[in-house]
Amino acid sequence: MEHEMSMVQPAAENSDAAADPGPEIDRLSLVHALHDFEVANARVIDLTQRLIGTGRELAAAKEDLAALQGEYEKLRLAHELVQRSRAFRLATRIGAIRNLL
Repeated sequence: MEHEMSMVQPAAENSDAAADPGPEIDRLSLVHALHDFEVANARVIDLTQRLIGTGRELAAAKEDLAALQGEYEKLRLAHELVQRSRAFRLATRIGAIRNLL
């Protein structure tokens, strides 16, 4: 009889587990939530690294822009000085006369 009782009892436990899926659903929900958290955390870390990289690129681009603006200003002033020179004005007049002939 004891053997029969032990056989009946697990069946009763199985029927209880099948009747009440709440704990298993809770466990699966927790596993799913933990997985979602890990994925979200990995995304945040990736986005943060990309943001830092982009910030560095932006800072380097600003430095390059400032250097190029300084170089441009020097070249613009040099060009302006050439245009104001007597030699440039004379060459321009000679070119105009040449075009007329």
